[in-house]
Amino acid sequence: MILIHPFLRRLILVMAVVTPLIAGGGTVIIKNKKFLAEVALTPQEQARGLMYRQSLPNNRCMMFLYDNDQPRPIWMKNCLISLDVAWTDHEGRIVGLIAKIPPCPPSRGEDCPMYGGQFIARHFVEFSAGTIARLNLKIGDRLSWDLTLDDGRRVHSPARR
Repeated sequence: MILIHPFLRRLILVMAVVTPLIAGGGTVIIKNKKFLAEVALTPQEQARGLMYRQSLPNNRCMMFLYDNDQPRPIWMKNCLISLDVAWTDHEGRIVGLIAKIPPCPPSRGEDCPMYGGQFIARHFVEFSAGTIARLNLKIGDRLSWDLTLDDGRRVHSPARR
């Protein structure tokens, strides 16, 4: 039997929770600002999103990709940081924005509100809080992406700029 020091055991558990499980990535560009992007493509990746992250640097984001247009509300369950979210159509045109969505820590359980369900969108992107104001994002602005999925496929916006 191998004994693991309690501190090391806790560290291993914390690393398992905060280490990204989403390996696909690339770039998202909006208003000439480039963000390193993680991709949430599968239902499991989309459900996990940015849960348990302690921070999200200003130059990073997570892009949620879908294959149809519909309401795409987000649920901040187990999210520890505030986020700015931009919902887009299939071409990357912003159709909805919500700034500084508050976190909903694990202590709240299932009692977390949903945001953005009023927007009919193809995709959405989660940024660190303050990005919408910093870039002065507006409905109609366009973002572009160039992403590589876990299986090696490349996905890019129809109107890359």
